[in-house]
Amino acid sequence: MMGGVLLDHFRSSAWFYLTPVLAACAPIGVLRTYFNQHLRRPVRRLLPFLDPFVTIDIAAKPEDYSYSYQGKVKSSDAYAEVLAYLSAVCSREARELRAEGAVEGHGFVLSLREGQEVADEFKGVTMWWSAVAEEKATWRASGRCCRLTFHERHRRLVVDEYLPYVRRAGQEVTFGNRPRRLYSNKKELNYHSRRDEVWSYIDFDHPTTFDTLAMDPAKKQMIMDDLEDFANSKDYYRQIGKAWKRGYLLHGPPGTGKSTMIAAMANHLNYDIYDIELTTLETNSDLRKLFIETTGKSIIVIEDIDCSLDLTGSRATKLPPPPAHDDAADGNDKSRKRRNILTLSGLLNFIDGLWSAHSGERIIVFTTNHLDKLDPALIRRGRMDMHIEMSYCGFEAFRTLAGNYLGVDAHPLFGAVGELLRAVEMTPADVAECLMPSKRSARDADACLARLIDQLKEKAAEKDKESKAAEEGDERDAAKEDDKTETEKVASMSKKEKSEEKKQSCRVMTNGARSGASAVMSVSSSTDHYLS
Repeated sequence: MMGGVLLDHFRSSAWFYLTPVLAACAPIGVLRTYFNQHLRRPVRRLLPFLDPFVTIDIAAKPEDYSYSYQGKVKSSDAYAEVLAYLSAVCSREARELRAEGAVEGHGFVLSLREGQEVADEFKGVTMWWSAVAEEKATWRASGRCCRLTFHERHRRLVVDEYLPYVRRAGQEVTFGNRPRRLYSNKKELNYHSRRDEVWSYIDFDHPTTFDTLAMDPAKKQMIMDDLEDFANSKDYYRQIGKAWKRGYLLHGPPGTGKSTMIAAMANHLNYDIYDIELTTLETNSDLRKLFIETTGKSIIVIEDIDCSLDLTGSRATKLPPPPAHDDAADGNDKSRKRRNILTLSGLLNFIDGLWSAHSGERIIVFTTNHLDKLDPALIRRGRMDMHIEMSYCGFEAFRTLAGNYLGVDAHPLFGAVGELLRAVEMTPADVAECLMPSKRSARDADACLARLIDQLKEKAAEKDKESKAAEEGDERDAAKEDDKTETEKVASMSKKEKSEEKKQSCRVMTNGARSGASAVMSVSSSTDHYLS
């Protein structure tokens, strides 16, 4: 009776149903263990014959893995580059897409939804990209990845050519979509500072282009051709064994458009601008740190370099000496401050030393109002490859400004303006100020050009006045010089006459002495004759 009760209880419990299942699964576990230990390797050798396709997963990194250990070097994100490359392919072929805001800029990056697949062709070979989720996210992977599938026989083509091509194309797409930036160096630096701790930036949205730049058209075209030739010469620079960089020295009076030229260069090449303020740096290491944290496709600018450092021949500019203290505990601090020296040698290494090849495709621009004050070693060819003189406004530059501000290409007053510009030196900034008055009612071409002509005439009158004053000054100086010469001549003549009188007096005295001597001799002779 007791056995029957136990049997009924067993039938009513879950074990009655699970026992057959467990008995059936036991052989499966035994077979899996046997397969893993004895059959996995032989089967994998047969896999290329059964499935000749190879897959490569490119995983996304978590956001907190953007910088490597201690935050010294920013790691490249291959996953983001692949997404940027596939964005155009996805927009054409995929039917189920995911749109994510671009990391930089205001656009979107289109990517595949999980399970979707698109085909891409490279040199006649078709590959397939799909979006998959990794089985387990780790500290080095976020769980998202792009999977590339291709035939085994195209392995070398994919690894050696296709994947590098995808990364380069993705970098170009990413760079083209993001806005230009204007960077400025921060004051407090240390060796472990990351890029966001070294540079502060704003979006660069300067409207100046070479079309609106007031400059002689032939000179402007020469600069544009030189910039384009540099940007397209990566292989050439590598062939000749030279870092992919170029230096430009902009020199000229204030108001001639040196800063505007830099903006036009950046917009023409779609480059970022890094504006370095040398007076905030203390050592060559600070300058090197700034350079390391710059990127390629950028213009590094040091404006008014003649005012930033003493570069008139002195090879080092020291910080002001610390105040004197009698306390011996300040000795180490004084020693540290004395070592804080930013040298011309450090600046030269920054331009064309070993570090100058970092990142590549970089332009270095110096500006100065006083070319003669710079050390020749700083501006020689090879460091500043192209010297550009930003001169006063000529007629062609004026025509560009008139088109910009007044919207006219020709006017009856252009002839008078051209004649005055040939006779008077006026900067493009002053000309532009005349063409852009504050009152809207006076913005017609006739009024603006008349105002410019009046300003030019005033400058011409001032120039004539200065010329006359200079001529009168020269005449006065010449008269003073003549008076001085005449005075010296009179003094010389007077001195000569006095000398002659002295000589004559000496001659008379000499003759008198001779006469006295003769008389004495005569008396002596008479006396001797008488005594005899």
